[in-house]
Amino acid sequence: MRRIRPMSVLLLAAACATPPRLVVTATDTVTSVPEAAVDLAAVDVVVLGETHETPDVHGMHLDLLHELHSRRPDVVIAMEMFERDVQGDLMQYVGGVMDEASFLAKARPWPHYERDYRPVVEFAKENGLVVLAANAPKDLAARVAKDGIGAIAGEPLAPRATTAPEDEYWDSFVDAMKEGEGAHGAAADPAAETARLHRYYEAQCLRDDTMAETIVDHLRAGRAAGRRPIYVLFCGRQHSDYGRGVVARITSRMPDLVVRVVSTERVTNLAASTFASPKNLADYVIVREGPAERRAGTPPAHPVHGETPVAKADPHGDPHAADPHAGAAGKQEGGEQPSQRPALGLMPDYQNSEGKGVLVANVREGGSAYKAGIEPGDYIVNVGGIEVTDVQTYTEALDQMVIGRTITVRIRRDDAEVALQVLVAARSR
Repeated sequence: MRRIRPMSVLLLAAACATPPRLVVTATDTVTSVPEAAVDLAAVDVVVLGETHETPDVHGMHLDLLHELHSRRPDVVIAMEMFERDVQGDLMQYVGGVMDEASFLAKARPWPHYERDYRPVVEFAKENGLVVLAANAPKDLAARVAKDGIGAIAGEPLAPRATTAPEDEYWDSFVDAMKEGEGAHGAAADPAAETARLHRYYEAQCLRDDTMAETIVDHLRAGRAAGRRPIYVLFCGRQHSDYGRGVVARITSRMPDLVVRVVSTERVTNLAASTFASPKNLADYVIVREGPAERRAGTPPAHPVHGETPVAKADPHGDPHAADPHAGAAGKQEGGEQPSQRPALGLMPDYQNSEGKGVLVANVREGGSAYKAGIEPGDYIVNVGGIEVTDVQTYTEALDQMVIGRTITVRIRRDDAEVALQVLVAARSR
């Protein structure tokens, strides 16, 4: 555990009660956005890994973008939030050729675009910056999730190469996406379930390889023309934590590139100045207040007495078991149980990725979802006030819930949308 430098303490004292803190993971010290930008401006690619729909994190990312631009005006922005097939529309809008209403009608913006991502696009527009629509089109990802990566061979908008090895990234993906042995019992056909999960993992890797290829192709073209811009990628942190996902795929394509990663973590009481992220999670972590996260393999962090420090839990905890999808809240009414995570007692359809919400495949009899009236065939569109478009956003939303509390879950059944009250249950990791 390390103490914050005196200057950092003074900066925090002048701020509001519990603003997010930007922590240097190598030294466990709080830094300011301008200080971090001095370091980050010297690299080739900065990856800003977010938990979606977290305004305080989006705000700090925007501040970092401003500071990076002030130091290296040649900035190229890449965004998971736009898919390759809308690159032309994005270029026309940022270039002032298309009006905003037309752009939004064509670009399929993510939920809360105006609040979370419009400031980034408008900054690019005001400063003449390139914005890359970096993600794979949803229809390609849906086909991969249904039939495997071979289903999109030869597609012009697919990356030229994509891989889905069963490595640490796969282990973390399974931990995050599988709603639960403890909640649902053993799968009727474990081999079929593993195969289905692997297809969904291939869809995840498709997104990683598409984002990586988009950045590297543009970077190589720029260098051939004598430019050396800095690339800033906005993406979900499950794509970048531990240097996996898109980060690994960028460096596999250009090993000489210097890439830095910013992640995020929630803590119950920010004033206690403790957090649990392992040192190898990212180069920087935005620590913000909310239901506390717990990653498997790391013991709980403890406050340090005396001068307000930011202290880590044991940085040598097992990184292989970390949850890449926004961590696991695991916080319960009346105390934390680090071995448990929030659950609703249902199994989502991992193959469904059409942006309509999450299709419910199975509901455990007697579980929370069953008692609330959720049925197989329903689409979950909102969990506890957080919009859900696919399994990824569902998992992130669920991990922000508190075990033991009742939340509103909005479902779409036939042509009607219904709000149901569901008790957040617990499941084993």
